[in-house]
Amino acid sequence: MTEPRLISRKQAADYLGIGESTFSLWVATHKMPPAIAGTRKWDKRAIDARLDEISGLNTTQTEDRYQKWMRENSGETDLQKWRRERDARRTREGR
Repeated sequence: MTEPRLISRKQAADYLGIGESTFSLWVATHKMPPAIAGTRKWDKRAIDARLDEISGLNTTQTEDRYQKWMRENSGETDLQKWRRERDARRTREGR
């Protein structure tokens, strides 16, 4: 039997060699892609592509400016970004 392309949070964390909570944090901070809409499954190829990008192995050399902007901003609004950064500051400060 072939390995499935869609994997659970636990399988994704194991695949990356990190804990489940760390994987969830990476998803929340956009280091890793979100689960497929309507599921609790992640696409292994999307994880690989994101990991290549983080590692500096740019696999999207033909990416246009709009695609780059969408990837970098991931649809996050300024308010959502502010809240995420505020929560990260509070966590660092121990609140």
